[in-house]
Amino acid sequence: MDARFAGAMAAALAAAPAAAWQVDDPIHTACHERITHDALHEAGYVRDPPALSAQDRSLRDSLQWDAGAYDANVYALSLVLGSRWPDAQGAADFSFYELAAVHNGLGDQGLHCLRAETQTGEDGDRQALADCRAQIERHFWLALKTLDASGSVDPESRELVDEALPFVGRTQVPVSGFYVHAGIAAHAIEDSFSHFYRSADGRRVHHVFNWSAQVRGTLQEARDGHGHEKVLDKCEDVDPGAGADPRRKHATAAVVQFLRALSQPGDRDARAAALQRFLDDWETYEPGCSFDNNYCEDPIQQWLRGAGRGQSDNYAGSGCGSTGALPLIFAPALVLAVLALRRRRIRAAVLAAALALVPAPARADEPDPTGMRYEARVSMSVQNPAYAAGVAARYQTKRFDAGLFLELNPWYSVERRMTILGTTNAGVGVHYLHRLRPDLWYRVGLAAGVSILNQEWYGTNAGNSGPFANLTLLGLVWQFADSTALTVDAFDLALPVPQMTGWPMLYAQHRFSVGLQFAR
Repeated sequence: MDARFAGAMAAALAAAPAAAWQVDDPIHTACHERITHDALHEAGYVRDPPALSAQDRSLRDSLQWDAGAYDANVYALSLVLGSRWPDAQGAADFSFYELAAVHNGLGDQGLHCLRAETQTGEDGDRQALADCRAQIERHFWLALKTLDASGSVDPESRELVDEALPFVGRTQVPVSGFYVHAGIAAHAIEDSFSHFYRSADGRRVHHVFNWSAQVRGTLQEARDGHGHEKVLDKCEDVDPGAGADPRRKHATAAVVQFLRALSQPGDRDARAAALQRFLDDWETYEPGCSFDNNYCEDPIQQWLRGAGRGQSDNYAGSGCGSTGALPLIFAPALVLAVLALRRRRIRAAVLAAALALVPAPARADEPDPTGMRYEARVSMSVQNPAYAAGVAARYQTKRFDAGLFLELNPWYSVERRMTILGTTNAGVGVHYLHRLRPDLWYRVGLAAGVSILNQEWYGTNAGNSGPFANLTLLGLVWQFADSTALTVDAFDLALPVPQMTGWPMLYAQHRFSVGLQFAR
């Protein structure tokens, strides 16, 4: 089963990867995006954005996240895309192998304003904050790489950034270099409010959280720092027992100041001074708060130990430790118990299935299968989600059938919860038929033809066409009436390639298909 389907199931049972404030995907709400976009509205654009070009509009409509909630211009699109980028770095929402490398990489914790595994004690707080500041500063200057002698920047200068698109996969998209790096820096700034304990006014850093040691199961809070807390990733207010949580308000204010430092005209020295004021205002360490004094009696930490204990990832009785893992731990035992209780019935079912596949003795009165067959069938893909509905006309002999087929093949995006028209596939196909019983055939087949894209998508146009191939390996045809048969293809590999120019656009599908076949 495709990782995106498996991911949706696993996410319901297990902890999500560390991502600070959440980003928009099928199981999380948009936090980074909303905070960054709100700050943009308050700070203003570096200059009035141009209208969307056709290519930019196509990109905006083709992303794995819904950009419709944000300003319809390439500056806002680039900024919001940048604010998401550190949590995916071009990977699809449920590409767990890639996402694990992104979130668990020892050298990448500074981009999320978290401790590296080697950053321990009070020195670890200082080192982690220095790494966080370095990432903010790095992307500040990358955003300003078009800065000229007059103190102006060019937000129209484009940069290619990795991004996963539904039905296309990881690709590179051209966005505003100024705004995409501003968004990446904004992500780190926002993370510093969900991964830090801070002073009451949000201005001073008291403590930096740890994700790496927590993931590896080696975290000792007094040594390694407080572990990551998923509950603090939520945009909705967390009540720390002393009123509404101010972190989102503080994070937005910090990003506003950062964007103004980027956007206001000035030479390199003036920009450097504005950046330093921002770092001094929001990312300065205040010593003296540690595990020994409950981080200066931080109200959020007190809430996590008290009323929020059931939502904490670190303290005894947390939801993560006591509930989320239980289904995964006990699932194999439950399965074995069910098998033990029902073993006799299971053995009987397996024996019956095996007997059904044993060829029956030939009979003199077996009907002659020669003639035309018309089939209507539907399919569902378990890899690269898709559907198909089609018809076929074939001429059948005792061992083979061959003929024409036509199908409509819509594609589905789990990330966007959206169906597009996909392709129309047509061509010729042939099956080899092996009779198992007078009313049951096994079939294996191969088909080839043309695949035509029905809907414009990023990087391609409706009407583009390319080859189509289909391989059927595990097919059964059961003739349950004189002229009617049920067809089941348990493994049906479909390969539509509706674009061959440049790198081919392939949307491979492992299908399960059922149909009705009528004889004439």
